[in-house]
Amino acid sequence: YKVAKYYFDIIAILGISLLISYLLIGPVDWLSKIVKVRALAVVIVYLTLLGLFIALIVFVLPRVTNEFILFTKHLPETTVLLDKKGDELQVFLNKNNISVDIDSVVGSITYGITDKLSHSTIDNINKVIEAALGTVHAIFYILVTSVTSYYFLLDGHKLANEFKKYIPKQHQYHVDNLAIELDRCLRGFYGGMVKLAGINAAVMFSTYIIMKVPYAFLLGIWHFLWCIIPVVGGWVGLVPALFVIAFTDPFQLWIPLVVYEGFTRLIKDNFITPKIMGDAIGIHPVLILIAVLAGLKTAGLVGVLFALPLFGVMNVIFKYTLSQIKVDEFD
Repeated sequence: YKVAKYYFDIIAILGISLLISYLLIGPVDWLSKIVKVRALAVVIVYLTLLGLFIALIVFVLPRVTNEFILFTKHLPETTVLLDKKGDELQVFLNKNNISVDIDSVVGSITYGITDKLSHSTIDNINKVIEAALGTVHAIFYILVTSVTSYYFLLDGHKLANEFKKYIPKQHQYHVDNLAIELDRCLRGFYGGMVKLAGINAAVMFSTYIIMKVPYAFLLGIWHFLWCIIPVVGGWVGLVPALFVIAFTDPFQLWIPLVVYEGFTRLIKDNFITPKIMGDAIGIHPVLILIAVLAGLKTAGLVGVLFALPLFGVMNVIFKYTLSQIKVDEFD
């Protein structure tokens, strides 16, 4: 564990590279049959993804920018609305003999924020420098991950064949069977994650439409993308919607929270997720929860991302080994 922790960055790069290459190997194999040159097929897939990313920036970013400008124009109206609602709340509290001064509470909160900002000088400069260095490291890691996944896509099958040479011939049959089972498990897992993300996004998008929340479509897309990350992704995807509602109709903030919390806890986590993920990776729902918690404790967000696939792989290997032991005993 100490060795893995020390080399965590390298392990993370290799893991993410393997994940990217695994998810892209289908399109690469299909293109390789057409263009006959695997390196060209890999480059075409990478360029396609880059084109999609550029298209996203070109067509979506301007719309987001325009909507943000409209949003800032409504801020003065929102401030007036909040002041009015605060006065109404103060009148209600006074009528019910509740000695709470709304203005003093808001004032103390505002003073606390400004006081923290006024004391943030040198520390903020250091944080900016650290953030800049972190950005450089992130760009470096992205480039290394891209190159590593490229070589995995290009020569990954050769590495697998080289590995098989060191396995006795009488056991290579088991390796092939395990590879098929593992592929079925992992593809089921990632397919299940996309299904769950789609269900989550559809529920929240419908909620935004009913509430007449601005930018409902973009908020739904954002929620879908984040829901692909297990456990924490849904809450992160909810934050922009809460931010928009807070500045348009803050007294409706409870609605998306209740819908998401109720749907997540009562329906999705208890019925939908165990069914989809349990069938996909063959693990009992209780073990799914334990896997997520173990991944979170071990490596944070990266651990959560890889916890269920790793537990699924371990489960497949364990069950296959047990089945072969029983067969041998029967023979």
